[in-house]
Amino acid sequence: MKTRKKQQGLSFLSWVSVLSVVILGFVTGIKLVPVYVEFYSVQSLMKKIAADTSIRAMNTQALHRKLDDYLNINGMYTIQREHFSVQALPENKNAKALMVDYEVRKPWLGNIDFLMNFHHAEELKGQ
Repeated sequence: MKTRKKQQGLSFLSWVSVLSVVILGFVTGIKLVPVYVEFYSVQSLMKKIAADTSIRAMNTQALHRKLDDYLNINGMYTIQREHFSVQALPENKNAKALMVDYEVRKPWLGNIDFLMNFHHAEELKGQ
């Protein structure tokens, strides 16, 4: 009698399944990574502005112009200056914070989208 050889490794359907999951993860990463990189750029931009000592002499319009310059130079087109605001800190009414609050919608598969909300605040040191 002949003995059957045990199957080793994955079958064709298993390989297709694993490959489809890997491709799905890759496509998801391609869609999401640039959005988070942009948010980290916004955070570093806000830290630069908050640390700037010339902020004290600026009014809100000048601050918005400075934000526009930073956003245009860095090529951040999904976020607008309307997403930024200057508000008093709740714990210290004399201090102000530069805040950003925005959301990004990225299509994923068919009619399924990713909706990402971003919020960050930096205390203005020059105020």
